[in-house]
Amino acid sequence: MVLHRLPVLILLSLFIALPGNAQTRREIFSISGSVHDAVDHHALDNTQVTLKSPRGETIKDAFTRGDGDFQFDGLRNGEYIIEINVKEYDLYTEDVSISGSSHMGLSINLNRVGKPASATSQMSISAHQLSVPHKAYEEFEKGLSLVYLKSDYLGAINHFQLAIRDFPTYYEAYAEEGAAYQALQESGPAEEALRKSVELSSGQYAEALFNLSALLTDTKRYAEAETVARKAIVADKSSWRGPFELARALIALKQPDEAEKSAQEARDIMPDNSPVYLLLANIHIQKKDYPALIRDLDEFLRLAPNSPEAEQARKTRERVQSFLNAPKTETADSDDEKSQDDEDEENTDTEKTAAPSTRDTSGLPSLPPPTK
Repeated sequence: MVLHRLPVLILLSLFIALPGNAQTRREIFSISGSVHDAVDHHALDNTQVTLKSPRGETIKDAFTRGDGDFQFDGLRNGEYIIEINVKEYDLYTEDVSISGSSHMGLSINLNRVGKPASATSQMSISAHQLSVPHKAYEEFEKGLSLVYLKSDYLGAINHFQLAIRDFPTYYEAYAEEGAAYQALQESGPAEEALRKSVELSSGQYAEALFNLSALLTDTKRYAEAETVARKAIVADKSSWRGPFELARALIALKQPDEAEKSAQEARDIMPDNSPVYLLLANIHIQKKDYPALIRDLDEFLRLAPNSPEAEQARKTRERVQSFLNAPKTETADSDDEKSQDDEDEENTDTEKTAAPSTRDTSGLPSLPPPTK
């Protein structure tokens, strides 16, 4: 991601009325948008967004979905205030006017409390961005729009490549091209683009390092993933993704204690980030720390009760709780019956833990069942 990216896009779209109802078509609108973190640009799910009148009276509340999207319907022409008040972030308010037509492209930066970008980093990024030709910049922005508004990764790749053609050192465009290929599960061209971004940025562009580390873990090159993740942490100490990716690599390398420390660091940077708790749950499965596992799953389900992994997380919690409530003699007998096949299955589960499923969360798969 780049400094000028619009981390939060709020799109005002005309509510489609039934044909023939001209009065409704003129007066009824919707406000929709998508909320992201300003530093590492991950989607903020289960986040409250409040729509207020100009006098500060609350009109409606909405909560973002897993992809950060929200929507207000049934609105008429007039002045509104959008307010987002999230723990760990600065309060955000923005005036929005609806006047008979859609209002596209309203952008919001949701900044973390007490964690501004360093002046050196801002100057470096600004200098680089100022050198980007206008045409290349336009192609880059078109690609970003296709990714975040339409999930059109193939179309986005075409625009990123056009941007690179006009500006061959455009390492942000290479990084986004690589991420788009990752979303399409084309690891070969994804790795090539990400490594080019790392090379052109002299290893200073954290976004490329984050995604490269994730890709290396996905393809079971765990030792190299660990090395890249450590470089990513140096490049951007404020992001949760560096320690998150490091933890994923470490758990695959059978280093659960070190993985736990890194995952906890990622959690402390972004406490309301549900994938971190699923990662911690997988680590505690490997450590057989079932009380901690219960706490991880409870927090994950609180933050992401409707996520694709939620049902498996609930089943796993029930199984763990039953195990903890079982009589000690029964538990001991079960432990004595554990076979080599169980060990092999446990190792297979650990490898599955490291394989992500989506780009925006560096994804984690459905939680594997605990081993006793």
